[in-house]
Amino acid sequence: MKLQAYLIFWLLILFLTSTQAGSADGKNVLTFGVVPQESSSKLAEQWTPLMNYLTEHLGKPVRFATAPDIPTFEKRVINGEYDIAYMNPYHYVEFSDNPGYQAIAREAVKRIHGIVVVRQASEIKTLAGLEGSTIVFPAPAAFAATILVRAELEKLGISYTPKFVSSHESVYLNVQKGFALAGGGIERTLDSAQKEGLRGVRVLWRSEGFTPHAIAVNPQLAQESANLLQRALVNLADSGSGREILEGVNLQPLTSAEHADWDDVRGLGLDFIHIEADQ
Repeated sequence: MKLQAYLIFWLLILFLTSTQAGSADGKNVLTFGVVPQESSSKLAEQWTPLMNYLTEHLGKPVRFATAPDIPTFEKRVINGEYDIAYMNPYHYVEFSDNPGYQAIAREAVKRIHGIVVVRQASEIKTLAGLEGSTIVFPAPAAFAATILVRAELEKLGISYTPKFVSSHESVYLNVQKGFALAGGGIERTLDSAQKEGLRGVRVLWRSEGFTPHAIAVNPQLAQESANLLQRALVNLADSGSGREILEGVNLQPLTSAEHADWDDVRGLGLDFIHIEADQ
């Protein structure tokens, strides 16, 4: 009996020691979730160099993650499954309230614009020409590609049938192939698709600009790790290799972010969409 108690005592000591030897966050690997505006394979190729850079600067592995579609990504963020997340402006407004993600970085000078694309050969010249058509969107809560576009269509009184597909990439392909008359997107993902060989689509309409995507951290992430991460991201543009990493993910140089940076989005009063956590 004494031997059994002795073994239990030392197993408890080993457990506590191994726990304390882990990261300050209680985790040895950090997960960086990226909103799936493009295919998972393309995102992994684009973002892996940044993961390697952050791994080096944080002294612990940072693992790329995404989701099969934007609604699934939203569920994973609201359930706190990502330690770090790259999310659209509306997502940040939602998820800074619940579960409490905190923005640490954003593009310094860029503004995000919603766009509507049509086929290059289309004779449509204004949004009014989309009356009665099917328009594709990446997801209901995609800020610029869906929310801004739909708000403009409704303001103009244009009736249409919305169809939601899996990503921005799918939007552009649906328009290119003639499965829909038009689609909502953003300039960054359209530029990326065109670099990958997309042809035959053009921009019909462009919205005003808003504060762009946030890189935000889970409220459970240790402040020390959040500070290291922020410095690493903001300093990316200081070297040639860092600028290459930014170019690979189609981002301009980053700056430190504040919660109030997205007050322009909050000012739109977009309370008609609510993303629920899994029960």
